[in-house]
Amino acid sequence: MRTNTLKQKLRDGKAVFGAMITFPAPPVVEMLGYMGFDWVLIDNEHGSITVDTAEDMIRAAELTGVAPIVRPVANRPEVIAPFLDRGAWGVQVPHVNTRKEAESAVAACKYFPEGQRGIFSGGRPAEYGIGGTTQEYVAKANANTLVCLMLEEVEAIDNISEIVTVKGVDVLFIGSGDLSTSMGYPGQQAHPEVQAVMEKGVKRIREAGVVAGVSCPDSLVPKFLGLGVRYFHGSVGRFLQSGGDAYLKAMRKSA
Repeated sequence: MRTNTLKQKLRDGKAVFGAMITFPAPPVVEMLGYMGFDWVLIDNEHGSITVDTAEDMIRAAELTGVAPIVRPVANRPEVIAPFLDRGAWGVQVPHVNTRKEAESAVAACKYFPEGQRGIFSGGRPAEYGIGGTTQEYVAKANANTLVCLMLEEVEAIDNISEIVTVKGVDVLFIGSGDLSTSMGYPGQQAHPEVQAVMEKGVKRIREAGVVAGVSCPDSLVPKFLGLGVRYFHGSVGRFLQSGGDAYLKAMRKSA
């Protein structure tokens, strides 16, 4: 199993930047790697990506050195495990609101004694059983699998003091889109009340010694970097939109 470069960068104190993709497109993932993104969020929750289509996207990521992280549609072992068995370097689990839900996510990602993931040492992450023993694979998998939990509702922020104590969590990620909706401000991630709740959450995560991540408008990234947040992502859709808009404006202006 390959060393998880994303976890290493976070251990080294670096800020990491990813790109979310919601449709099956291995060549796009490959390009993101060549462009220098640290990680790619392969989104099973909101897009058309399945376990089967994710596998070649994961291969494309490994080819170009960008870390493949999957966002599963639900926090359930039978949903999470297949992506890990296809080679995902970690998961970004949505809608984690309680300590119990956080513990369940970790248990689904880690092999015994750190969790309850069902053992399979004959698949891609274990080099199809060719590259070493089952014991060696289990140790590497537990060490390398990144566990990111998404805190997306007010309930999660209220319970953050318990969630931050769960062992095995690498990143706690505050999702401003769903958080703003749960506060009654859908689509208003920059609303002062939403920002105040996010800042409170980031402070508690950082005080617990856990890596903090957030989704936010690009203009607010410098602010959150200043607050110690080190895990961010944009989206391929937005990149296409902004690049396409800029191209068309420039071309039509000169036409």
